[in-house]
Amino acid sequence: MMKKFVYCLALVVIGTVCSAQSYFNKRFEYNQPGWWDGASAICQLEGSYVLGGAYQYYCPHCVGFYKMDFQGNKIISKTYCDDTTEYYLGGGGSIAELSSDSILAVGQSSILTGTWYHDRGILFFLNNDLDTLSTKQYGETSEPYDTGFLFNQLTIDPLKNIIVTGSQYSNATNGRTSILLVKTDRKGNLNWKRHYGSGLNYDGRSVMCTADGGYAIGGYAFDLPLPPYYSGDPVLVKTDSAGIQQWLLNLGGPMQDTPAMICNSTDGNIVVGTSFCDSMPGGGPSAEGNAYRRINIIKVDNSGNIIWNKKYGVSQMFNELTNIREASDGSLIACGITTRLFPASYDYAGWMMKTSQDGDLLWYRQYVVCNGHASWNWLCDVIQTEDKGFISGGIVYVHAPDTGSTDGWVLKVDSLGCENPSYCWVGMQPETKVSDEMEIKISPNPAEKHATISILNNIQALPVILKLYDLFGKVVKTVRLTNSLTEYTLDISELPDGIYLATIESDGRVIGRAKLVKHQ
Repeated sequence: MMKKFVYCLALVVIGTVCSAQSYFNKRFEYNQPGWWDGASAICQLEGSYVLGGAYQYYCPHCVGFYKMDFQGNKIISKTYCDDTTEYYLGGGGSIAELSSDSILAVGQSSILTGTWYHDRGILFFLNNDLDTLSTKQYGETSEPYDTGFLFNQLTIDPLKNIIVTGSQYSNATNGRTSILLVKTDRKGNLNWKRHYGSGLNYDGRSVMCTADGGYAIGGYAFDLPLPPYYSGDPVLVKTDSAGIQQWLLNLGGPMQDTPAMICNSTDGNIVVGTSFCDSMPGGGPSAEGNAYRRINIIKVDNSGNIIWNKKYGVSQMFNELTNIREASDGSLIACGITTRLFPASYDYAGWMMKTSQDGDLLWYRQYVVCNGHASWNWLCDVIQTEDKGFISGGIVYVHAPDTGSTDGWVLKVDSLGCENPSYCWVGMQPETKVSDEMEIKISPNPAEKHATISILNNIQALPVILKLYDLFGKVVKTVRLTNSLTEYTLDISELPDGIYLATIESDGRVIGRAKLVKHQ
């Protein structure tokens, strides 16, 4: 199966990128310049994209909605606030198109009552102009308000009922949380609510309808106090059509993994996206270590049996998968956040990764909108677009030398994850853009055991270094070329099938590049 996908992808990589695709990488604000903005979710409507998230200037905390056309131009934005209540939107997947003329979003409302917060789940019903048509709130309506409800994500079932997951907590259980599942009709009238998990704290993050007519919930399980291991586990809950639990599966390791985000698969099974923690250096009984994690995708059948469990790349500090979706061809697209370390600083970069429906890696790329090596570039949600590309929403926390305020972030890439046809990089950092690049020819391409790298124009700065990178930016081959050598045959027989980037570098600069596909 991997060979088939690699070969098909090679034809696209080597060919011309479709000029109909649109690209943009931009920051945006919901309303007042300088206020705190951020996008946690994104959906596509006919002719537009809608992002939703946070809007705040200290207090009160508000919800913002932003609508743009397919070229990234602003159409309209609206905010939802009042003077006595704070409002929060859920995470990735908390906005969806309800009908041709309405949008649904989920989150929470919070009111300080004495020394305790009265938290309620909330549905926002919007029209296509982002006007709030109505809201529905769920939770306690009378004091002492000792049980809280938080909504994180929604899905709409085939009968247009609304299914929401989140968390429920209670003072009676010392604030412990359980996974919440709520079903309403299309107008938000409550059909039933259920909660799951005991002994630990459980949080519902992601929800889907299953092929057998039930529901699946991706969540997180953790305990307090956290030492000595500061553990946290992705969990998967399966219910029947009435929300009655059939099983609960813990998919984590011994250390601090990340929540389970889930989506459907074309074969009727459940796909789980998370990040698996390999190590936590610097931690101990009284200190939390730095979690180094790999991206982890797992396929589970409706009986709770693991079909496959795959991990990707090397462990990176605070690496977190924030959402996963199924694309129209059955492939999987995920997004997330990871840390990049520099000699005197660090930042957070957003990433996207695409795999086949069997979990074979197709591509992985990292992205930033602020380049000052200190800002935090977070991608929180991703969807496939009409042109078969992908669009992701997030937030950028700005630190000097970058300027401006904390803003929403929206990134539109093509089907290969490229930011534009001439700028498509692999791994930790993009290659330095230079003019007058060398032309590199690779043959055969795809190659099976050996590939010949030919430099077709004059080499002005010698010696030069030939490097071969995998999709995660790891150097897998390095060759120093002499002044007279303009052709080199590279042995790739021991490398796994996949896409690689060959670069010619001189004096720390990339002066030529080309993609190489290896397949047997």
